[in-house]
Amino acid sequence: MKRILLLLLFMMLLPFAEKAYAKNTVIQVNEEATVFDNRSGSLVPVGTLSTEQTFEVTKDYGANWWQIRWGGYYGYVDKRYTTVVPVTTYKNTVPTSVKIKDYIVATSDAPIYDNTGDELVQFATLAEGVRFPIYSRMGNWYGIAVNGRLGFVHSKFVKEEKSQDPINTKPEKPTKPEKPTKPNEKPTPPPSKQNGYIEALENVTLYDFRREKPMAIATLMKGQQLEVVDALDPTYVKVRWGKSYIYAEKSKVKFINTPAYKNMGKDNAMKNEYLIPISANSEIFDHTAKTLQPFAKLDSNRRYPILRKEGNWYVTVLGGREGYIHSSKVALDRGVPVMMYHHFLKEDELGRFKNVSTTMTDVQFTKEMQYLKSMNYETVSADELLRFMRDEITLPAYSIVLTFDDGLLSTREYAYPVLKENGFKATQFLITYRNENSKDDQIFNYNDLQSLSRQDMTNMQDVYTYGSHTYNLHDLVGNKGKMLLIPYHEVAQDLQRSLTYIPEAKAFAYPFGQYNANIINAVKEAGFTMAFSTALGYNNPYDDVYQIKRLSSNQTTTFEQFQKMVLPYAQ
Repeated sequence: MKRILLLLLFMMLLPFAEKAYAKNTVIQVNEEATVFDNRSGSLVPVGTLSTEQTFEVTKDYGANWWQIRWGGYYGYVDKRYTTVVPVTTYKNTVPTSVKIKDYIVATSDAPIYDNTGDELVQFATLAEGVRFPIYSRMGNWYGIAVNGRLGFVHSKFVKEEKSQDPINTKPEKPTKPEKPTKPNEKPTPPPSKQNGYIEALENVTLYDFRREKPMAIATLMKGQQLEVVDALDPTYVKVRWGKSYIYAEKSKVKFINTPAYKNMGKDNAMKNEYLIPISANSEIFDHTAKTLQPFAKLDSNRRYPILRKEGNWYVTVLGGREGYIHSSKVALDRGVPVMMYHHFLKEDELGRFKNVSTTMTDVQFTKEMQYLKSMNYETVSADELLRFMRDEITLPAYSIVLTFDDGLLSTREYAYPVLKENGFKATQFLITYRNENSKDDQIFNYNDLQSLSRQDMTNMQDVYTYGSHTYNLHDLVGNKGKMLLIPYHEVAQDLQRSLTYIPEAKAFAYPFGQYNANIINAVKEAGFTMAFSTALGYNNPYDDVYQIKRLSSNQTTTFEQFQKMVLPYAQ
């Protein structure tokens, strides 16, 4: 009997014991996530965590961040790119008792590998310039502890420091790149100084390759030089631009050791502010000599990061070289506009929809789209807007996102043909309960508000992608949206049900533009990567992707107002 009582007592205490000795929360990375250092008072990227890799966290740091160990201090990872999972998937951990004596400094973005399988698997990246403690050395490889996980970095991506004191340390010269010691290791750019500089043999176009189609960013003039980051590619030379890279054709440049210019610039020190050239004369100047010397020409349909302003001159950086452009030649970028539309009718069909703010005429919509086409606007997808706001890509200055709320049949009748004729793309936000109950082959009735059917959606997927506007929570109670008045779990259930109808949806639009912190969390937990509000404004890198701002046009909007509204800069 005594044994039975002791056994029962043990079983009662077991859950508490497990909780007391449980490991830290484990996360899995859903898409590459940046690790930030916040010790300077602002967020500084120091590396990345790779997709599908798992990591323990040291602390749940509020609603938006996980805290992890990173190089002897802490790093912070955005929760949006992660999912909590039961256990870690890696084997090789590092004891916390190990004493660190030496350090490495990344001379380029350095991949960090796990070596427990048959081939090297990259699980993180150390950002260029970041200092990190060494755990071990194995031939050409350094072992480092990444949040308690053993990782290996090849010596060609780093230089070693022999002292714990970073002030009194004299870094070694970068070693000559070696061939990978394992067959599956992928080469990564060597240190920038190792390849010196390029000089243009003719006017050379500099390209950004991060989007599906290459973007011409600027033209390097004949005889002018820029610093090289990487020359490994057989066709292109890589130079830095802001926090990313642009490329010049090798056949149009020659390599030199010393540049003629002196005003070096740090591309990655750019502010989150951008300029757009508005003059045909959009050259940027070197001011090494007493007279201004043009060395590159900017594109009038691009946005360029600003380093600083000096009097009437803006300073940008291209390939490690500062360029000056007069303030009269540029305008300040205000961000990407997102247009919001709902319902369309012909003038003689308006009836009860006359002067309703969510309805506009087919003629007005056609005129607006024709204007965008005439001005060479590019209608970018919601996904590309997301990447732009995460500062993963740049977009043309004349970019715009077109969105349609409520999933109404009038968008089939009057918007779809116009969009298709102009080669435009758009996103529809569906109230999916209404769509799943709409019959195929329905005849349009301008006296009613009808919803798109599944057949309609399929027939128009060459123009529209589809996001969620809830399953069935698009209702007002008084002047408050239903989403704000029901329990959290009911909101979550509705969002999940919406996704059963459009499982590929990643974008969400708040009904009536009403939301709060709980609604944002529910949207995140449902798996949406972005959400659109009705707040007026434009969207820039590092803005909140769950509070995307929009603009709207209706029957009272003049054509002149629309033109000013979509302009990428204020006049």
